[in-house]
Amino acid sequence: MNQIPESKKNHLWRKTIWHTDPEAFPLGPHHSAEIYCCEESNGYAVWYARRLARDDARNTGHAENGDYLLRYFAPGRRDDAIEFAVLHANSDASPDKVIASLDALVQQTQRI
Repeated sequence: MNQIPESKKNHLWRKTIWHTDPEAFPLGPHHSAEIYCCEESNGYAVWYARRLARDDARNTGHAENGDYLLRYFAPGRRDDAIEFAVLHANSDASPDKVIASLDALVQQTQRI
């Protein structure tokens, strides 16, 4: 049985936008970009976790690797938080364009 890490139990919704192919890189390095919505103690947060290689062509200088709090929602706005995450994660069929869109958003956010 697959155990869910304690830190991921409060995630309401998540999507990995892009990740390295584990078949091509079974021992690493593992890089990814994902967006998720989680419940916090006093509301809901939408996060962008960016972990791309230093030499990745998508590194344009708009964003660095890290965790970005894209938006925070009040306790009664759970559905709004999930909708925000889903719409941004699926804003384009191309993972590269979704990452570029999220990178543009982080200029107005807080990196944690």
